Amino acid sequence: MSAIEQCDYYGDEVSTLGERISVARERAGLSQQELAEALAIKSDMLENWENDVAEPRAQRMTMLGGILGVSAGWLLYGIGEGVPAPSEDGGANESRPEDFTDERIGQMLLLELQDAQDMQKKIAKRITRIEEALGALKAA
Repeated sequence: MSAIEQCDYYGDEVSTLGERISVARERAGLSQQELAEALAIKSDMLENWENDVAEPRAQRMTMLGGILGVSAGWLLYGIGEGVPAPSEDGGANESRPEDFTDERIGQMLLLELQDAQDMQKKIAKRITRIEEALGALKAA
């Protein structure tokens, strides 16, 4: 099963950005304080993200995904490389913070880039369809 097929549990209709940040942080074995320090932000900012009071900017979203081992697309929309649904692994924690070497982070960022490029292609096709539909309406 692909990562996209297994992520419905954390999809946009089921969970929020804050919930996905929180579950990814917990799965990485990090406290809010530890993750905030890794991101060079105050812990209350991270708490606001997890409580859906505020959202991280794009640069922080990329860093967040890299540190937590998930794609920014998964954090934002539940699409792409993320954490498995609880029933799939019984809550096992496979990745620990010490497992995040520069090489591993580079691999995760490359996967995230590929996910973003795939999303970009889908969005471009969608924009083209919308433009064509608007053109047809205008011509009618």
